[in-house]
Amino acid sequence: MIKIKKLKVLIMLPIRHETHWVYKTAQITRICWFVFHLLFLAIFLSSMPFFWLILPLFFAAFLIPQWSGIKMESFGVKHYPLLELIFSGLFLIIGCYLLGKYSSFLAYPALCAGIYSKPGKGRWWLWAGFSLVPFLAVLAVGLNHLGLGVIDGFFLFGIGISVAKVIEAEKKTQMLLVENTRQNQLLEEYAKQIEKVTLLEERNRLARDLHDTVGHTFTSVIMGLDAASFLMKTSPEKAQQQVDVLTDVMRKSLGEVRSQIHQISPSGEREELSFQLKKIADEFAFHTKTTIHFEFIDHQDITISSQATLTFIRCLQESLTNAIRHGHANEITITLKVDSSHVILLIHDKGIGIRNVSYGFGLNGMKERLESLQGGLSVESKENEGTVVTCFLPLLASRFREELKHNDKSVNSG
Repeated sequence: MIKIKKLKVLIMLPIRHETHWVYKTAQITRICWFVFHLLFLAIFLSSMPFFWLILPLFFAAFLIPQWSGIKMESFGVKHYPLLELIFSGLFLIIGCYLLGKYSSFLAYPALCAGIYSKPGKGRWWLWAGFSLVPFLAVLAVGLNHLGLGVIDGFFLFGIGISVAKVIEAEKKTQMLLVENTRQNQLLEEYAKQIEKVTLLEERNRLARDLHDTVGHTFTSVIMGLDAASFLMKTSPEKAQQQVDVLTDVMRKSLGEVRSQIHQISPSGEREELSFQLKKIADEFAFHTKTTIHFEFIDHQDITISSQATLTFIRCLQESLTNAIRHGHANEITITLKVDSSHVILLIHDKGIGIRNVSYGFGLNGMKERLESLQGGLSVESKENEGTVVTCFLPLLASRFREELKHNDKSVNSG
């Protein structure tokens, strides 16, 4: 939502400092109005005894409001309409009294005051003042001079207010255009940043997926091939069977890598998380000749998203790979359990362990996957006692479970 700052009427007197053509036009016309009345005074009233009294009042009525300051904070600029009302109104009343008849001198000063007036209650008090002064001038010369001329101040100040409102609307429009331009620039920059972040996240996701799937598969195949090489001499038929199985594993892994590259989830019917994890554990145990125990505590339906299921699969693959590659474990226990709000996966290998756990690419990838789904990762290890990897993710709320069964894409281990 775009917020519009409080509008400031940027006017500066005298004319050379004005900021809008309307103000400049008003000031030029105001000068012409002054010159016209000056000539009138000089031609028709110079012989009258009160001429030298009226002349200073006349110059004060023009010069004080017009050249009372050029800075925004100066009193004359801030209160120009009030100065016009005071000095032009005073000159009108005194002039009418001395001449003995009414004059329309206040008409154009009222128009200029209306144009320069600022929004607020002060504007309406000024309008009342410019409407009242002509009546005071009529009272000074007698009610027999009452005519339509007394509405000059009221009428022309109202026109000035209308012009001021048009200028205010124009300035608001300009401010909106400037603000919209600025907001569009910010949105463009934001969109570019989002695009960069999205590409980076997608690149990291693909890197993690390829690392987890390829690393897991290669570890299984390498150990399977090592076993097959020992069987080549003693039992060629079993060795051939082992090679055939490993070939099938590589084909599946290749298909999964292609799926990751094309960002396609593995197809097939949705399987329970425990079934998918056990399937991965059994295949890994078969190919690596490692003893793996799989425990599923509290056999209730686990309701998590397909993305969460895939995250657990990748974490298990990475943990099994690390247990063999770095921990040299020959026995691993996998435990899947559920508490009131989380699904927890523990992988405990009985390998050599390490003194200080350091997060490399694989563990960092697991951690980022889990944290992106409001989960977490914990790794504890002791020398000669093995390593325990704990992964946990929040359990979906019950009201979403039915929707998940119908709408969620299926995930399997590939």
